[in-house]
Amino acid sequence: GIYLDHFNRAMQAKRQPGSVFKPFIYLSALENGHTPCTQLINQPLVFFIDDTTRWNPQNHDGSTGLLTDLRSGLKKSLNLISVRIVQELIKPKDVQRTAMRFDFNTPIRAVDAIALGVSEVYPIDITLAYSAISFNGILHEPYIINSIKDRNGNSIINYNPKSKEVADERNIFILRDMMKSVVDNGTGGSLRWKYKFYSPAAGKTGTTNNKTDAWFIGFTPELVIGVWVGMDDPKMKLGEKQYGSRAALPIFA
Repeated sequence: GIYLDHFNRAMQAKRQPGSVFKPFIYLSALENGHTPCTQLINQPLVFFIDDTTRWNPQNHDGSTGLLTDLRSGLKKSLNLISVRIVQELIKPKDVQRTAMRFDFNTPIRAVDAIALGVSEVYPIDITLAYSAISFNGILHEPYIINSIKDRNGNSIINYNPKSKEVADERNIFILRDMMKSVVDNGTGGSLRWKYKFYSPAAGKTGTTNNKTDAWFIGFTPELVIGVWVGMDDPKMKLGEKQYGSRAALPIFA
């Protein structure tokens, strides 16, 4: 028989966004007067979360470097730059406030690790937030049914999406340009060289620290697609090399 599963992962699965949350870190920095050229040092920091727990964030490949501008930080998805933004340029609370404007229906915690996308989100929510980035800062409430007609084709009811401005279009313009770099020559570059997708596009790859979630959320001027790959049991890993660029981006392509 057919196995029917009524669990709608797009709308009901709470999953760690990991690096696909980073655009909201960078947007918060832009809103606080920083630019894609603002530089931070790409070096490790150590945090003491409490007396016993030590948190030592690293870049996904363990790399370090010298002064790195924000555009490169987002393009290469450097955790250390994201963490330093939240330490040196803004506060976790700023990012939490930004996220609240984008209507996430799950709590985004104002902790240091907000920089690495540790608060779970619904895939539909973060994909909608990206659609607002593609649409100059206007967030559209999702709807499934456009209209209902009777058997003669007469319109009974039409639905129009509710829209609101959630970010200044000047900041969004810059963020979107930085997200184009992800696809043109960053972690999402295989969209161009491997999958031969040459239309204007922007987006962000995402991999959670423990390799349980792989994401790619991307958009063209017309369309936004969010792809999440993972197991329902969050203890199950996808595999060591299953980054968003490898597991989720091909689905988008």
